[in-house]
Amino acid sequence: MLSEKSGESQGEQVDNPQEEVENLAAEGALPEAEIAPESADAPEEESAAEAESPAEPPIMETVPVEEQVPGQLLEACPSCGTLMDVTTQEPFAKIYCPSCGQNLRARRQFNNFQLIEHIGEGGMGAVFRSLDCNLHRQVALKILKKECAANAEEQAKLEQEARITASINHPHVVKIFSFGQDHGQFYLAMELVEKGSLDQLMTLQHRVPELQVLNVGIQIAEGLEAGLEKGLIHRDIKPGNILFSDPHTAKLVDFGLAVVMDEAASVRGEIWGTPYYIAPEKLDNQPEDFRSDIYSLGGTLFHALAGRPPYEAETASMVALKQLKSQPVSLQSFAPDVSSETAYVINRMLAKDREDRYPSYRELIDHLSYARHKLVERTQKPQQPKARVVLETQETRNLSAYISLGLIATILIVGALLWVFRDKLFGDRLALGASSSQTAGSKFDEAEGWKALREGVKLMNNRQFTEAGEEFHRLAESGGVPQPLKNWALMNQGLALLANDDADGAAAIFNQVAKAGPYSTESDQAPLASFFVEAARTLASPKSTIASEIDRVYSSQGYEAFGLLAFAMHDWILGEFDDGGPLFRTFSRSGGFAPRMDWIADYKKFAAPYLTDYTTLASLQTALDKVKTADDAQKLLTKVKEAESTVTTGNKIAERLQEMKSELKVKGAKP
Repeated sequence: MLSEKSGESQGEQVDNPQEEVENLAAEGALPEAEIAPESADAPEEESAAEAESPAEPPIMETVPVEEQVPGQLLEACPSCGTLMDVTTQEPFAKIYCPSCGQNLRARRQFNNFQLIEHIGEGGMGAVFRSLDCNLHRQVALKILKKECAANAEEQAKLEQEARITASINHPHVVKIFSFGQDHGQFYLAMELVEKGSLDQLMTLQHRVPELQVLNVGIQIAEGLEAGLEKGLIHRDIKPGNILFSDPHTAKLVDFGLAVVMDEAASVRGEIWGTPYYIAPEKLDNQPEDFRSDIYSLGGTLFHALAGRPPYEAETASMVALKQLKSQPVSLQSFAPDVSSETAYVINRMLAKDREDRYPSYRELIDHLSYARHKLVERTQKPQQPKARVVLETQETRNLSAYISLGLIATILIVGALLWVFRDKLFGDRLALGASSSQTAGSKFDEAEGWKALREGVKLMNNRQFTEAGEEFHRLAESGGVPQPLKNWALMNQGLALLANDDADGAAAIFNQVAKAGPYSTESDQAPLASFFVEAARTLASPKSTIASEIDRVYSSQGYEAFGLLAFAMHDWILGEFDDGGPLFRTFSRSGGFAPRMDWIADYKKFAAPYLTDYTTLASLQTALDKVKTADDAQKLLTKVKEAESTVTTGNKIAERLQEMKSELKVKGAKP
């Protein structure tokens, strides 16, 4: 059985609950239906679960007052006041009012929590961005499935685990604020974490940089250690349960909650957990302890480093899993570039026998920290040749002295001859050599370098992409150009190549940045250094990104906004307008730039035509979806032809308009 994935995101303190919900809707963060009945003409974005099911929302039955029974969950339609029975409906489910036909959301209020947005789904239940109407703040509300607390014993166990977990106050464990029941379902109100999960990061990057994986491993091990001090083990460590509150802070979610699902599964003769990461002893129905969590964490880190789990099988049967997990694992077989120190730690975490794994979290943390120290040390210091030890005797010392005197005499004679015949031998080249020497020794003018970068941005805004790329290339290749200016020049060169529809050339530049690794591990430079490597690795991929996941990982405030712009351009030239367009929109709202980074804001002029063309294309696509008659098709064909003369942002959008014209002809439009 697969365990739950969650995707919480970070909330903010608010002053007025109803006003906050309305503000979120006005800003586009919420669909209109969250504060009013849904409009049939403006359907909201569906969750993954809803998208998979094409079924129409059910029409509710009206419940006359005289037919109401105890235990029924009734809700009134906000448009007409009709009472509806929503007892069998899941929280936040779409329904229709039987009287006025309005499209509504069922069961949006759980005690003092108002459901705002569905943000996660899994084996244990669903997660919603919610508003705590008492404390006026957003939280992640996890509503567990009814079978998770089907009887008093399971309910008591859940409350006990939640109470213990709530007592953990650790920076790398998602905080539980409160728990309770409403509508016959158990819920937990948790800290809202906004920067996505390790699972999403692995989807974006395939292989996560070693330094980042080590940092995540250390932080999660520290969180697990804090839980163990309270007597808790996690039982379901996986990439989806490791969340990020910022690009450098990992947090573990669902601490202790898997125990109830685990016990229920055992009764049914099943295994609760994610097969990739389950410890071998669990497959043998042996009791779990903290070393089982160490195994699962090792499997998670292995997957992040290698781009694949430690074991892969075509079937998830118990027999196949036992067979696979009886074999030793080697990280370096799948990730040969990983350091030997890191490979040793991960391989030991994944030892088949728990006695061969780490006997404590403290020793594991020490070994992960040592691996990180050695990795950073190699990054900062180039390899120095080893000093040689020479054994000398009196005889060898005398011989060395004679050889040295002979060499000195030879050098003096050759030097004198060169001086006498210098004019005939070298002529005017002496003067040229002196000039070149001075140039080579001159210091790079950093102020001029930043000025050159800004000139390149101006060329981009003027849509002179070839000239801009050449400007950025000259800057990147200048002798002595310091970091981070060199990487900014390369990233901008890659962007210019993308704008010029040269995907292969851009990929080569981004690969250059990614393969160079972080230019610094100093605390004040490490975030930016990691940003370059992580963003460049994803941009070098020929696959399109997912706008919603990029938005979770990269901020629109500060230098990370450049990543949003680059990903938007990357998706645009691939023809993935539904991913590129929203990223251009997010970038257009960016801000918070440091003085030396304000050139990023200048790119809003560059982004504007793409946003305009995206708006045009989206409008035409919506109209195309509504075409029902040949007359409709003919009218829309005229608009598409008009759009062809106005779009300016590359070949792919022109190709899409041509496809629209072909579709309209099929629907009855005449050329």
